[in-house]
Amino acid sequence: MADAIYTETDTQYGPIGRVLDALSKAFAIAAGIVLTVLAILSLVSIIGRSAFAMPVMGDYELVQIMSAVAVAMSLPFCQMVRGHVIVDFFTHNCPPKLNRFLDLIANLLLAFGAFLFAWRNAVGLMELRKSGDASMLLDIPTWVGYVPFILSFALLGCTALYSAWEDFTGERK
Repeated sequence: MADAIYTETDTQYGPIGRVLDALSKAFAIAAGIVLTVLAILSLVSIIGRSAFAMPVMGDYELVQIMSAVAVAMSLPFCQMVRGHVIVDFFTHNCPPKLNRFLDLIANLLLAFGAFLFAWRNAVGLMELRKSGDASMLLDIPTWVGYVPFILSFALLGCTALYSAWEDFTGERK
């Protein structure tokens, strides 16, 4: 039988953790809404294509953008509840202090990578906005899809730093 990965009573955060937790939950809920809209859009397009020879124009463009946005918006919550995949084959029998240290290093690396992605996406957004790049069928400005990426990766970096802090102080068991 599978165990629950996350339950609401599992976590006790300080003030910063509560803010990050609320923000990451809001992002995860928004990701769920985006995925629901994506599913409805796909259903309408498939039915329109099959039954009436009238698909939703630009459905592939919208699916690409919305899928990427939903995935990016889900990452901060996954980090906050420590839901990322951990391969502990070699460290399973190590002392808890060593495992906590390795988690600290991993969280710092994740924070660095997330902030780097946020920065580079911001640079890309500015360049795409300046060039006026847009999607082929719907003429949606390409930079618009970058906004949730930047916010999501910035929040992911913050949640990873908070996780590193928890590992450093031993707050999280």
